[in-house]
Amino acid sequence: MVGAPVAKACPGALFAGEFSPVLQGPRAGLRLFTKAGPASVGWRTIPLQVDPVDSDGMLIFFDDAAYLGKNIAQTDYLTFRPEDFGKAFTPGRDHLPCQGAVVYELKDEARGSYGYLTNCGPLAPQALSRPPAVAFDRTHNLLESAFYRYRFNSDNYMQFDSISFKNLQNAWDLIAKDSRLLIRADVKNFFTMSFDSRQIESHLEASRMGPVGDLARLSFYLRIFVFKIQMSLSTDVGFYADSGHIPMMVNIPIDAFNYLHPASGILYSWVLSPLAQAGKTDIHMPRLDVGLVKKGAKELAKAGLTYCNGADCLFRYTVDVRGRRLSMVLGVKRDLVAKGFFPLYVDDVSHSREAMGWDPDATPGSRHGMYFEVSGLPSGGHPWDFWLKLGPQTGDTSVCPTPVRIARLDTRSPNKRTPAR
Repeated sequence: MVGAPVAKACPGALFAGEFSPVLQGPRAGLRLFTKAGPASVGWRTIPLQVDPVDSDGMLIFFDDAAYLGKNIAQTDYLTFRPEDFGKAFTPGRDHLPCQGAVVYELKDEARGSYGYLTNCGPLAPQALSRPPAVAFDRTHNLLESAFYRYRFNSDNYMQFDSISFKNLQNAWDLIAKDSRLLIRADVKNFFTMSFDSRQIESHLEASRMGPVGDLARLSFYLRIFVFKIQMSLSTDVGFYADSGHIPMMVNIPIDAFNYLHPASGILYSWVLSPLAQAGKTDIHMPRLDVGLVKKGAKELAKAGLTYCNGADCLFRYTVDVRGRRLSMVLGVKRDLVAKGFFPLYVDDVSHSREAMGWDPDATPGSRHGMYFEVSGLPSGGHPWDFWLKLGPQTGDTSVCPTPVRIARLDTRSPNKRTPAR
C-alpha cells in the first residue's frame, strides 16, 4: 500500500511562565481549540500535554494523575501538535466551546495556522480522542510511532540498538544501528583513561506517556573500578510523533584545561545501514581534523564559531533515505563553542582511531560519529540541546520546537490581539 502518513516534524513547546497574563487554574481545565470549519461550527479540542517541571528544569514524575487537578505552575511544560492548528478566530462571529478569563491565540508562523488556549475549569470538554503519538514497549526497549521505531540498548539507554523508518510504501527500513559512547581523558602527568559501554551505564528511571509524547528520565553512571560515580551526561528526554528531544549536560568536576591534554573528549558513533549509506547526506558542522584538535581548544574553537549566529550556534547532520529524513540537530551556546566544545563530524571512525587514541574494542568496524573536545572546559555543568528528527519527509526544514507566537485574544472585539509573551 502506497502513502504512509506524512510526518510534520517537531512539536510546539511552551513553558507556562511564557504567557502574560500568567496561566491560572487547574491543569485539568486547560484546553487547546482549533477551528476547522466556518462560524461557530467545526471547533474541536486537540491534544495538549501539561508536564510539571521543577525549579532546576527537571520533570516531576507522579504515581497517578492527581497532579492534573492541581493548579498550573509557571514551570509547567506545555506540548502540542502545531499540525493540528486551523483557521483564525473571528471575534463577534466565532464562539469557543468554552473559555476562561483569558484566551491565548497561538500562531504557527511557518504554516500560518492557529490554536486557542484557555482554562475552562470544570466545564472543559473532552479532548479529541486519538491513539498516543508514541508507544513504548519497555520489555523490548522499543519506542514506536507511525513513522519510526527506536530501539534502545537494554544496558545503556543513552545508546540505540537500531533506528528504522516507515517508508512511503509502508515498509520498515533500517537506517542506523549499534550506537556507541566512548569517553577519553588524556590526563597531564598521568596516564590516559578510556571509558566505554563496559564502564558506562544508563537506565530508564521513570517515564510518563501523554497525548503528545513520551517523557522519561535517564540515569547515567560511569563505573570506575568497583565504584559507580553518577555523572550529569544525561537528562529528561521526550519522544514525539516524528522527533525526539534529548537535552544534554556534561559535568566537569575540575578545570579541564589544567588537567587534560587535547584529544580528550566524547565520541558518539553509529553504523549506517547500506540503504542509508546510499542516501543523500548533508553535514552542517566541521569535520574532524586531528591536527587541529591537537593544537588545543583555542585554535579548534575557530572552526566552530563560524556556525554561530549571536549567542547561539547550530550544527546538523542529515541523511535522506527513501523519502524519509534522519536529522541530528545540536544547539550549543557560543561561550561553549569558544572553549572548543561543539560537534565534529567523523566520516569514518576507523580512519582516525589510531591518531585520536580511540579504543578499537569500543569503536569496532567502520562507523560514523560526532566528537566533542572537552579539554578547554572549566569546571561545572555545561548544557547543550539535541533534537532528533525521526522520519519527516525529505526536504523538511522545520525548526524544533516549532516557533509559536502568543497573543491575548479579545473574543468580542474584531482583530484585537495583544502580544502575550
